[in-house]
Amino acid sequence: MRILLFATLVGACLSAFGAPGAPEASLEDRLKALELPTNQAPAAVPSEKLYAVQNRLTPLRWRHELVLGGAKNFSADDFLVSNEVRLAYYLHISDRWAVALSGSYVTNSLSASGERLLAQQKLLPDSAYVKYRGDLTANYSLFYGKFRVSMDSVFYFDQYIALGPGYVSLNTGGAPAAVGDVGFALWFGKWASVRVGVKDFFYNEKLLLSTRWTHNVLAHLDVGVLL
Repeated sequence: MRILLFATLVGACLSAFGAPGAPEASLEDRLKALELPTNQAPAAVPSEKLYAVQNRLTPLRWRHELVLGGAKNFSADDFLVSNEVRLAYYLHISDRWAVALSGSYVTNSLSASGERLLAQQKLLPDSAYVKYRGDLTANYSLFYGKFRVSMDSVFYFDQYIALGPGYVSLNTGGAPAAVGDVGFALWFGKWASVRVGVKDFFYNEKLLLSTRWTHNVLAHLDVGVLL
């Protein structure tokens, strides 16, 4: 009778706690099995509802970016109109950090005031104008965001700042410069970019008869491709 009772208790315990055999999957493994691939919505959830929690669509780590753009100097001498064409290369070290090498070819012409001075008084202004400029900057993205164009169209952007050394080649000689840049990098798909920003070159400008510290504040618009 005691043996029968003991066997009954053992059977009850095995039923309650599970008979020995293949070990069950851990809780961590069972949770991983429920995970979805990155940036994919469950079948029952429309894709546009995923935008609010979506990770970065295009990872930038160790990506290369080539940029072509133009800029206008809004702090040029009153007698000059100065514009430039810019070519730049970005090496993205991570999603937030990048190193950029940039060079520009600058075109200059007399403004209405300069033309009037030349026509009426036969004089040219004592102005130095930039022929070429270049810089090497470290770029940091402050935040990453998304902007919805329609229910099915979204583009992504980084708000960035950049600092570094530069060089300015003037008609009166060359000068080192301190460079700062702030703006937005807009990402379209996985390979296209547009940059909108304001760049400042601060340097000691050598005029024909004097020298002075000056700022060149440039508004720039660039189109790029990620490689």
